[in-house]
Amino acid sequence: MAEAGPQAPPPPGTPSRHEKSLGLLTTKFVSLLQEAKDGVLDLKLAADTLAVRQKRRIYDITNVLEGIGLIEKKSKNSIQWKRHPPGHPGPIGHQPGGAHPRGSQRTEEVPDSPKECEWPH
Repeated sequence: MAEAGPQAPPPPGTPSRHEKSLGLLTTKFVSLLQEAKDGVLDLKLAADTLAVRQKRRIYDITNVLEGIGLIEKKSKNSIQWKRHPPGHPGPIGHQPGGAHPRGSQRTEEVPDSPKECEWPH
């Protein structure tokens, strides 16, 4: 069995660990979502634009954003922010009197736009 020695540097043009990180991919994904018309983003287009070889990583990001209530699925391959863009009245599905569309009261605040979210660097 060979001993593990110092590794040779990666060939030029090979992305670093940071460049392949899920955190950086999330930041780029949110930027795409900010630029999307009406806040709706096609996930296939996002994967192609971000040059993601494993679409699973895109789904990891969308599952977390959906889980914390920032986005919702519009169809199998598209997602949308749950709130209208800044300057538009009320959240999507807003009921007069403040009732949540599903009947329960919502107590947490959902940002109106991705710019209001704080993302780690």
